[in-house]
Order: sequence, then structure tokens, then C-alpha cells
Amino acid sequence: MFKSAKCILIALFMLMLCILAKAAPYQELEPRKGHVPVYIRHGDESLSNIHPGLAEAFKEQPSAENLVAEAATESDIASFEVIKALDESN
Repeated sequence: MFKSAKCILIALFMLMLCILAKAAPYQELEPRKGHVPVYIRHGDESLSNIHPGLAEAFKEQPSAENLVAEAATESDIASFEVIKALDESN
């Protein structure tokens, strides 16, 4: 009886720990001497989505997220055929 209750309590504790340990997508940290903030940008993601100050610092236009061509968004790494087709169309 005590073994099964103990296992259930441990499982519940681990579940709560996993739920609480999930990182937030946006974190505002205090500036510290000697530390440089690093921001990860996926593709042509708007800078204002990453950090509001980045869009202002780099003077990003609000429509910058619409600059990506539809045909070029098939994959992150363009194959040789895609590059060749783009060169031939120009």
C-alpha cells in the first residue's frame, strides 16, 4: 500500500516539476556587466517578435515580415535546383 502511494506521489511531483520547469518564450533579464544578450531569429521572423527594442534599434519596418517570397520558403536550405531556377528566371 505504501509503495504504490509513494510511487504515485513521486510521479505527481515529477509531473509538477516538468510543468513548472517549462521555459517562457520571452525573458527580460537584468543587464549585467560583461554579458552580451543573444537573440535567436528563425528565418525572417520579425525583430519585434523577438524583442521590442530590437525592431527599434535596427529600424525594422512593420511590413518586414512580408518580404519573404512564397516560392523560397519551401525549406531553410535551398537546393541547387532551386538556386539554378532562380538564376535562370532573372
